Amino acid sequence: MGTQIIRSIRKGSAQWSEEDRLQLVSILAKAGYAVKIGRRISPGQENKAKPQMEYTVEYWETE
Repeated sequence: MGTQIIRSIRKGSAQWSEEDRLQLVSILAKAGYAVKIGRRISPGQENKAKPQMEYTVEYWETE
């Protein structure tokens, strides 16, 4: 299994709060995964004045 990414866009009805992301990271870490929280500009939004941000939780199995 390679790196898996869970994406959450800040705007919209299905947004995840910072607390939600931290709880998810905690659960994944306790299950033995390596976890990384990130933030980046959503694809297609690079040239906008106020681009939409995408928050990510990446996880992968450790050996």
